[in-house]
Amino acid sequence: MMKPSIAAHITPAQAITNEANRVIASLKLPTPADSEMVQVALESLKEVADIIAPAVGKTIGIRLIAIRNNIHVNSIQAA
Repeated sequence: MMKPSIAAHITPAQAITNEANRVIASLKLPTPADSEMVQVALESLKEVADIIAPAVGKTIGIRLIAIRNNIHVNSIQAA
């Protein structure tokens, strides 16, 4: 018998949060992601979050401002 997918047990807000955290973490890799590409990915996630999970969208927006201003960016707390 196969285990049910973990993804089947998370909310859309949690899925968006998890993906945003992965994108933010990519800034800290040994070969970091390009900041502009991270911004584009977060902008896309924010557009979805603004509709599905407004609180998450607001948090992503704050993180985008921080990235644009070269301020240290923490992960997004789970919704």
